[in-house]
Amino acid sequence: MGYGEWKSPISLEVVTADAAEVSTAAIDRVTGRLFWRCKKPSGQFVICTGESAESATEWTPENFSAVSRVHEYGGGAFFAHNNEVFFVNKTDQRIYRQSAPEATPIPVTKDYGEGKVRYAEGHINVFLNRIICVREDHRNPDHECINTIVAIDLLSGQEDVLVDGSDFFKSVETYEDKLMFVSWNHPNMPWDDTQLFIGELFVAGESASVKNLKVVGTGGSHLQGRFINQDDYLYLWDKTDYWNIWKSTETTKPWLLSENEPGFPFGWCFGYPGYDICEDGIVVGAKSKDGSENLLLIDLNTPQTVLKDLGQIVRDKGYSFGTYSNILCHGQEVYALACDDPANPLTLLRISLKDNSVFIYNESKVDQELKPYISYAESIKFPTTDKNMDAYGFLYRPINPDYTPDENEKPPLLVRVHGGPTGMAMRSLNMKTQYFTSRGFAVFDVDYRGSSGYGRAFRQALYGKWGVYDIEDAISASEHLVKEGIVDGERLAIDGGSAGGYTTMAMMVFRKHFKAGVSYYGVSDLLGLAKHTHKFESQYLTKMVGKLPEDEAIYKERSPLCHASQLKCPIGFFQGSEDFICPPPQSKELYNAALENRVATFYVEYEGEGHGFKKAANIQRCVSNEIYFYSKVFGFELADKTENPPPIKNLNIE
Repeated sequence: MGYGEWKSPISLEVVTADAAEVSTAAIDRVTGRLFWRCKKPSGQFVICTGESAESATEWTPENFSAVSRVHEYGGGAFFAHNNEVFFVNKTDQRIYRQSAPEATPIPVTKDYGEGKVRYAEGHINVFLNRIICVREDHRNPDHECINTIVAIDLLSGQEDVLVDGSDFFKSVETYEDKLMFVSWNHPNMPWDDTQLFIGELFVAGESASVKNLKVVGTGGSHLQGRFINQDDYLYLWDKTDYWNIWKSTETTKPWLLSENEPGFPFGWCFGYPGYDICEDGIVVGAKSKDGSENLLLIDLNTPQTVLKDLGQIVRDKGYSFGTYSNILCHGQEVYALACDDPANPLTLLRISLKDNSVFIYNESKVDQELKPYISYAESIKFPTTDKNMDAYGFLYRPINPDYTPDENEKPPLLVRVHGGPTGMAMRSLNMKTQYFTSRGFAVFDVDYRGSSGYGRAFRQALYGKWGVYDIEDAISASEHLVKEGIVDGERLAIDGGSAGGYTTMAMMVFRKHFKAGVSYYGVSDLLGLAKHTHKFESQYLTKMVGKLPEDEAIYKERSPLCHASQLKCPIGFFQGSEDFICPPPQSKELYNAALENRVATFYVEYEGEGHGFKKAANIQRCVSNEIYFYSKVFGFELADKTENPPPIKNLNIE
């Protein structure tokens, strides 16, 4: 039986079995209690606490969901204080206060109309006895939304603007009467150029405000400031090409010089701290190229001093996490979200500095009988069109112990392109990938030039080259695997979401290298994206593509929709009806062009879904529909019956 035709016990139900996944965590700084947020199969995000994810107590009632829409990507949607939970509700974007799991959430902020005023990255400042957070105000439909830092009275809901005047604010931190934050302005993104500020909080009458505000960090990307005390603080800065920890008392070099960047590509979302301060020092998490030095305890008083390799402690327990983020400390307890372990999903863990014990809150639910079917990621470096810069990725080979491949046959390849484009590939256990590999596909997650995790120079290599280098590197990756004799060069497929969806569409229009592609909520019209997308990304393309209006020709040159007549390769589309980042017309119009060009195509739109699908049933249909599409294009028979196949048009038209 050929590649693609294998029968696998990794079913669609297995793909979404971990759908109640941990997405972020927070510490109650008063009590030391850990809270985390899970996504349920229904798409609801709930706040939980307990001894493990399996026995956790859910706080969030069914008619609420803890989701912030600031910057549209959100993050920082909840926090805990003195055994109370505060969260932003998805539908109305108000902050709610909840005193117990069984208690009804009570609104703290006023009702400005559905989603018109949004909040993120909150915490309670005891000095003011107010919530300090980022606010995004959409009340004026004729004006770009306004971002500020506000103080919110816990009883009256009164909101005092502490800081305004910049386009964006992030990394809001307070210590007694001190305030620290970063801000930036168009056309920068937070990984481009930000400023670090410190000011003093005070109350005059019934209003809170800030005085003596000053810039303490400029030039490059400053993120995630953290107070040590009233006078000293830490922050992340990419002056050395990589984001490193710097200390206010040492301005000539980083406190710890490393080429491992802290955490996830955290510029996209609020939250996900890359480090925290504990009793014993500073705990730093990172994405590591080789899996080493990715969770360290370093000295708070002596630079360049590693006290303990916490990542090694975790590895000694049998785990191989490559990335740590959402670092939280309380006393001698360290909490983190760990990923990039091929055998485990995004994992919430606790490390005790007292006895080096490790506790996993959400153990992988992969059954023992499924483990022989799991394909483990291999780190691959491959050459690009630039002789001075390689690109990277993770290869998952096809594996199924029930079949012996024909030595004369090579497997089909699915290249997956991450979003952003300033995102990164992760090698955590992804059952969608395993669904493909256990049926005979090779899968390659590509980190093209411009991806995060490899330093500022690599990240900025995509400036002016989006729609060029991402395409070239996806092709180079597949050519490398073909040359190495790993995959079949005649059965190459590509998929991606958001920016990865754009690369997929562009590949199908401009290049004939891949034989089929599937776009998830992608971009077909760069001009339309630049003119109509949300504020956070409204000038993102200025650096990725060019300035408008003078570079309009480049936008048109790289927009798949502007060259739709060239579309000759089979392509499918998945789209959410409520996607405000890449709205449905971005996919629907290229689909219509595919119909007109008599190209094999399908279009599936999910009602109520946004930018990234949350409901288990929709995720399952995407996986089954995508491999079904490839089976029809490549001409092999699936072992599984597809219950709800995609509505493919023009399949048999030459």
